[in-house]
Amino acid sequence: MLAFVVIAAAIVAIASPVEVGRALSRTATTSSEMINLRASWGGALLGIGAAIGWARTETRTRLAVSLVMWLMVGIGLARAVGFVLDGDPDRLQWLWLGAEIVIAAACAWWLRRPIAA
Repeated sequence: MLAFVVIAAAIVAIASPVEVGRALSRTATTSSEMINLRASWGGALLGIGAAIGWARTETRTRLAVSLVMWLMVGIGLARAVGFVLDGDPDRLQWLWLGAEIVIAAACAWWLRRPIAA
């Protein structure tokens, strides 16, 4: 249930970066700043909500890697939404998205390994 509440809050934050910026006293004037607000706040919340819903407690290390993976997935998805809705992402935005994809993929690969007995 908590995961759904956090994910719902994330969707609201991703959909309304202007309000998030106002609440944080961080007004966005460029498309890249809007994308960052979506990704940093809404995307991070989305990742946390997904991590809560997906949490496996085999080991602390696996839990930490899972959290990093879901954070990167959430932030990357929110950034991609910003690319579509805000348009005109700069090179740094593309670099961040690439890094988020690589980190999420590396974490997913690591989590697919068998648990050592």
